[in-house]
Amino acid sequence: MSQYTPKVSIIIPAYNASNYLAEAIDSALAQTYENIEIIVVNDGSKDDGATRRVAASYGDKIRYFEKENGGSSSALNRGIREMTGEWFSWLSHDDLYYPNKVERQIAAIRQLDLPEEERSKLVFFSASDLIDGTGKYIRKADMDSAWETARFISALPGNEYLIAEPTRFTFHGCSCFIHRDAFVEVGAFDEDLRLVNDVDLWFRLYAAGYVVHYLPEALVMGRVHAKQVSRSIGFSYHNPEQDMFWARSLKWLETNHPENYELFYAFGRNAYLKTRDREGDRAFARAEALRPELRVMLWRKKKSYQLYAGGRTMLKKVYMKFRM
Repeated sequence: MSQYTPKVSIIIPAYNASNYLAEAIDSALAQTYENIEIIVVNDGSKDDGATRRVAASYGDKIRYFEKENGGSSSALNRGIREMTGEWFSWLSHDDLYYPNKVERQIAAIRQLDLPEEERSKLVFFSASDLIDGTGKYIRKADMDSAWETARFISALPGNEYLIAEPTRFTFHGCSCFIHRDAFVEVGAFDEDLRLVNDVDLWFRLYAAGYVVHYLPEALVMGRVHAKQVSRSIGFSYHNPEQDMFWARSLKWLETNHPENYELFYAFGRNAYLKTRDREGDRAFARAEALRPELRVMLWRKKKSYQLYAGGRTMLKKVYMKFRM
């Protein structure tokens, strides 16, 4: 297994990406693992060819494709269709890899020493650091928390808790490492989604029984800057995409683990803390039906979670008002 050196496809979706694209490509080219290909997909940029010129400057060091604008999911899917590697690795044009990103994930696969049919059912994520528009650190990954997450996930008998607590187990999309066969089984990124396209794919992988591993080390740098597409879209836990995601996750738990009190309690807590009271009420009602003697405790917990979430929401509104 020490000789396992599969090709890895690093796919970079790019839209009006001339500001940071070169840095992203450079970080991909700097990988200490050599058997890689870098695919840049220009998602119909409207920047007078600036994104194209950056990509063209790398010549045959990368593979470059252009398409009409359709969003990041469509650009990622184009890259997936073009990839010749065995493993998929996503790199947003404004984020960065540490040089050992791919090498560490390949090393983790080798260490598991699994037959090919089991190897293709693996999914990897890692911790991540946060940088600003100039590349300065905003936040370094909390290693104690990362190790706790890694231990918890490695001890799970299945993926039900990953589905029950969707905002507790949040992974940076660019830390993912997915076998190409997974896209045949569960599908690629949903091109109709713009806000939850990553967690939607994670849900489908969890539900299909893929084995998740979390590496407790920062392998990527996620960038926060003023021109981020995600900022222009805006983020909220209340929109049609979130409605679909939360309802589907709860339905999956009701269908597959109808007698598991702990899962419904965990989901309800997670929902209340993100102001998804409708799903929280439904999950706590199921928990109460399973453990009626805990009715008063559940009511008290509901109120405390709602109070906490309301306070956080108010502070966030004040922060956003003064920041602007």
